[in-house]
Amino acid sequence: MLDEMKKRPVSIGLLAHVDAGKTTLSEALLYCCGAKRNLGRVDRGDSTLDSHSLERARGITIFSKQARLELPRLAVTLVDTPGHVD
Repeated sequence: MLDEMKKRPVSIGLLAHVDAGKTTLSEALLYCCGAKRNLGRVDRGDSTLDSHSLERARGITIFSKQARLELPRLAVTLVDTPGHVD
């Protein structure tokens, strides 16, 4: 618990145009940091951050989502955003 309290909190927001790969990058970061066991993909409909049925049906991010990444010296809050007005 003390180690987690010493971690520096950081927030990262991913902003880019639709189909730029924001959710794919988010999924890869979650996987590489050990927060997920499987690498989810938007095109397969199994990404962690695109969990709403509308997002899975359309293959796009509609709602902003956040995830937590724990690194040795950082506690990262990652925010994945939609790339369009929907």
